[in-house]
Amino acid sequence: MELDRDSGRVPARVPERRRAARRSHRMTSPHAGTPGEGEALPVRPSWLPADRELRAFLGDSALYPFYRLRLVEYIARLLPFRGPCHVLDVGAGDGSLGTLFERFRPRTSVIGVEVALRAKTRPGFRLVRFDGRALPFADRSFDVALVSNVLHHAKDPDGLMREVCRVTRRRAIVKDHVARGPLDHLKLAALDVMGNLRFGAQIEASYLSMPRWESMFGSLPRTRVHAFHGLPFRRGPLEWVFANDLEVVFALDFDATA
Repeated sequence: MELDRDSGRVPARVPERRRAARRSHRMTSPHAGTPGEGEALPVRPSWLPADRELRAFLGDSALYPFYRLRLVEYIARLLPFRGPCHVLDVGAGDGSLGTLFERFRPRTSVIGVEVALRAKTRPGFRLVRFDGRALPFADRSFDVALVSNVLHHAKDPDGLMREVCRVTRRRAIVKDHVARGPLDHLKLAALDVMGNLRFGAQIEASYLSMPRWESMFGSLPRTRVHAFHGLPFRRGPLEWVFANDLEVVFALDFDATA
């Protein structure tokens, strides 16, 4: 099923290349293989407020408001539907994302980790510094881990994902990019510069192909992976230049009994 920009409905007419990009796929470790057709992204949860309220909450942290709002929405759709949720935000930045989920999702607590702490963070947000390799938490400490636009900056993304898997009980939500060739690498590098330069953040990156993602996740134990590729993160001129099929969201479900 395809995801419409605003409502989650199936659009009437979409070019074949874009239809293929928006499909959801499922991969199951330890042998992911070629992903096949999977289910659609879950519906927008009732606890998530309208975009206007989200935009007001994010404030100056939203350099690209539409992109940021869709990022929040897609992650929210993949969080557990109800019940208490203890979340680890890997690469939390200024804590905007974690603070937002603590504010709006009932019974949610978030701890963030960062390699380089920013001078300005969200008041009251719990942020821990780490070395980019070993997460300073016991096994299965968190219900959910968020890894948003982080792994392409990691020196050892496979090792970091193993750590995320170790400390997480239920699900890891990974938002990142897919590069199909040199042109995609150039486009993604430009996006990183535009998004991170104002923070003085690291912009060295290595963008992965879908087979590389499959290889990484296929090596993780007790894991079933759902891939949502080409979701509408951008619109208008930005989408014309930086197509949405550069974006991917993964939901990694862990077998708690393993």
